[in-house]
Amino acid sequence: MNSHVEPVPSQTDALIVGGGIMGAGIALDLAARGLSVTLIDRGDWAGVTSSASSRLVHGGLRYLEQYDLALVRDSCLERALLLENAAGLVWPEVFHFPVFRGDRVGLLKLMAGLWLYTGLSIPRALGVPKLRSRHAMSERLPGIRRSGLHGGGSYLDAATNDARLNLAVVQTAAQHGATTRTRVELDSLRNVEQGVVAELIDHVHNERTTVHARTAILAGGPATDELRGRANLPTPHPWLAPTRGSHIVVPRERLPTDGAAIFTSPVDGRVMFLIPWPRHTIVGTTDLDADPTQQPRATATEVHYLLDSANGLCPTAKLNPDDVISTWSGLRPLLAPERKADGSPSARSREERIEIEGRVLTIAGGKLTGYRSAAEKVGAQITALLNMGQQGRKSPTRHLRLVGALGGAIPRPAWSRLHQGLPDDLDARSIAWAARYGTRAGAVRQRAARLDQELGRDASLDATTHLAELDLGLQDEAVLSLNDFLFRRTDFGLTGLPVLESAEQARLIQTLVERCAAFLNWSNARIEQEIHAVRSELCNRSAWRDEASGQGT
Repeated sequence: MNSHVEPVPSQTDALIVGGGIMGAGIALDLAARGLSVTLIDRGDWAGVTSSASSRLVHGGLRYLEQYDLALVRDSCLERALLLENAAGLVWPEVFHFPVFRGDRVGLLKLMAGLWLYTGLSIPRALGVPKLRSRHAMSERLPGIRRSGLHGGGSYLDAATNDARLNLAVVQTAAQHGATTRTRVELDSLRNVEQGVVAELIDHVHNERTTVHARTAILAGGPATDELRGRANLPTPHPWLAPTRGSHIVVPRERLPTDGAAIFTSPVDGRVMFLIPWPRHTIVGTTDLDADPTQQPRATATEVHYLLDSANGLCPTAKLNPDDVISTWSGLRPLLAPERKADGSPSARSREERIEIEGRVLTIAGGKLTGYRSAAEKVGAQITALLNMGQQGRKSPTRHLRLVGALGGAIPRPAWSRLHQGLPDDLDARSIAWAARYGTRAGAVRQRAARLDQELGRDASLDATTHLAELDLGLQDEAVLSLNDFLFRRTDFGLTGLPVLESAEQARLIQTLVERCAAFLNWSNARIEQEIHAVRSELCNRSAWRDEASGQGT
C-alpha cells in the first residue's frame, strides 16, 4: 500500500467516498469484478465508526425479539463467511448468557431463542447451544452475582479487531487493483452525462483535483447527509438518526471471564457485553441519540452506567472509576425512523438503505457483520447501472480470502480462556499479533527482532506492541498520522499510553512522532501539530474524568 501517498487518478469507473467497512467492502467487490476503483476517505481507514464498534461479528441475538429473522439469518451466514475468509482476523468466541430470577427472559425462552439462532445459521452453524447450571455459569463468569442466579446458556459467535478487519478489506481491494487513498476529501460532486465529476481536496499534497468517474458511491456512514449535501442530492428528510455507543476498558484481572458474556444490565435492562481482550476486558455498550457533527466521546454518566452494569452482574469485581484504563465511543449510522416517535434508539433498524440517483449511489445503515452482503448488493446494482452484463451476476467476494487470513478453522484465542491464565509478555505479543496480522505475524516478529538488534535494546512499547509495528504501518499500512497507529493499527493508544506517567508518556509521544516525521518528511510545525493531536485524542477519551470531578462524583 505504498501508493497511499500518490495522487488520485483523474479517471475511474467507480469513485467510492468513505473508507469505513462499508466503503472498503464495496471497493473490494467492484475491484474483484474488474472495475477500476478509487476509494477515498477524508480521514483514516475506519476513522470514525468502523474502529469504534463492540468488536463483534455476530448474528444479533437480540434482534430475534424484534422478529427480524431475515437480518439475523443474513448476519449469521456472513459471520460464517468471515470466519473462513478472514480466519485469524475474525475468530470464534463463546458467549455466556446468565439468567436470574425475575428476568424478562427465562431459561426456557433463552434456550428456545438460542436454538432458533442456531437454526437460522444452518448450514453454517458454529455449534449447538448449551444449557448451563448455576455452578457452571459461576465457573465461567467468576464473581457473578449468585443471588437469584438460575443458570444460563452458552453459544458461539465471533469477534474481531474492527479497525484491522477494515484495513484488511482495503488492502485486499488494493491487491485487486483499487486505488486507495486517505486524507482525500470530497468537496463537490455532480451528475453529468454518462457519469459524474468530483472535485476533491487532497490534504496530503495540499491540492485540489478533479476526477471523472462513470459512477460514484457515497458510503460515508454518519456523514451520509453531509455528503449528499455536497453532491447536491435532494434530501428533504435526513437519512440518518445516529446513536452513540461507548465502551470502557478495564484490566482483565479485575473482571475475568471465560469467553464473552451477554447480559441484561441490572440498571435498565439493556443488553450488554463483556468481551475478553489481551490482558483487558471490554464493557459495552450504551445507545444514545447523537449529533453526527460532534466528535463522539464517553460521558461520565455513560462510564458510571457501564461500571454499575458490570458490578451489578459481577459484584465481587467492585469496579470503580480508577479501574477504567480508557474509553472509546462511536456513532452508529442508523436509518432515521419514518416518524420521530418510532421507538427508542436501540429499536432502530440496523438494515441498510440503498438509492441510485443518476450515476450516484448512496448507501447508509447496516452492520459490521453484514458489510460484504451489502457490498454485494451494491456491486450488482452498479454493474447493472453500467451495463456490464455477466459481471453483475455474482459477487466474487463470497469465497475471497482477505489479506492476512489464515487457512482452515481456528480456535478461540488463548486470552479468552480463563483457565489458561494471563499470558506472559512473549505469549501475549504472539497471541495479539496473530489476531492483528494473521499470516503476516511471522514477518512482523522478524522485523521486530531486526530492530531490537539495530537499536541494541528491546524496542517493545508494551506487552503486545513493538516499535517495529510503527515502521510497518508507515511503510505498508497507510499510517499518515501517529493517531492512525495508536488507535487503529494497534491498541497502544487505548491500553498502553494511558497507563504511563505523564512525563514518560510525553517522552514516548515525542519519540514516536519524530520517527513518523523522519519517514513522512514532516516539518517542525507538523510535528507540534501531531503531538497536539495525540494529546487531544487522549484527553477526549478521558474527558469524562474531569466531567465527573465537576459533578462531585
